[in-house]
Amino acid sequence: MMLRELSPDFDEWPERWMGIEEDRVYGKKLLPYFEAFLNELIAEGLARRTIKRYIDHACLLGGIIIKKVDIFADYKSDPLDTLYKAVYAGGIMPDDLDSDDALMAFERMCRKFEKFLERTHPRLVSPKRSAAHAK
Repeated sequence: MMLRELSPDFDEWPERWMGIEEDRVYGKKLLPYFEAFLNELIAEGLARRTIKRYIDHACLLGGIIIKKVDIFADYKSDPLDTLYKAVYAGGIMPDDLDSDDALMAFERMCRKFEKFLERTHPRLVSPKRSAAHAK
């Protein structure tokens, strides 16, 4: 399985997320992190349905991040830091998931994404955050 086979519109996510041009530009900077994370999940050999759910939730997460960046006109912030803050400790919860099961699945995806980012970008793990995780 390949990411673009499972999500043919993956490269168009920034356009789906955007309200203004700055959103699209910022969204394109997020894509490599999403791509690496989703490719790792595919490599783990998870079921196609499970991976599709992760893909859907990742796309939703990107939209939430762009909405927040847009509201606060925070386009100069480091996309990696913004992404990490969005998934840290279970993530920012979306307003539009229709069930507790969907919310829990979204939270699981955020936790898995958080661990992935910590492993692949160790600078994100500050001693303060590490202590909070240990509790």
